[in-house]
Amino acid sequence: MRKSLQFIPSVLIASLVLEAPAASPPPAPLAVVNRRMELYNNHDVEAMLALYSADVTIFTYPDTRLGAGKDHMRKVLHEIFADGDVRVAITRQMLIDGYVINEELVSYAGKPTKYVSIYEVRNGLITSVRFVRDRKP
Repeated sequence: MRKSLQFIPSVLIASLVLEAPAASPPPAPLAVVNRRMELYNNHDVEAMLALYSADVTIFTYPDTRLGAGKDHMRKVLHEIFADGDVRVAITRQMLIDGYVINEELVSYAGKPTKYVSIYEVRNGLITSVRFVRDRKP
């Protein structure tokens, strides 16, 4: 009987050690994209890049590739933010599965440009973005 009582604490300890804490689910696509917008307006390049997958690809809609990877994005964002007066405002937004589709008004040096931006979010990271821009006459 004494051996069986000694066995019980060992089993309890083993079960506590073997139970891994539940992984928290990745953030929802809408939360990721809205955080991206906040960081864009704060010109926080490194925090923004943390929201993207390492192999993120950027397109002009539908499939003209503008660039890929965080190094490319870092370079482009630093160039954009060098102006200092760059802001984005979401005018409409919708979510379909892992896609967040925004109508955005982006201002560079006080000149607004309307965009439709399609963000693909997988496992809490933006994996691709497709931009539809105003066509200037």
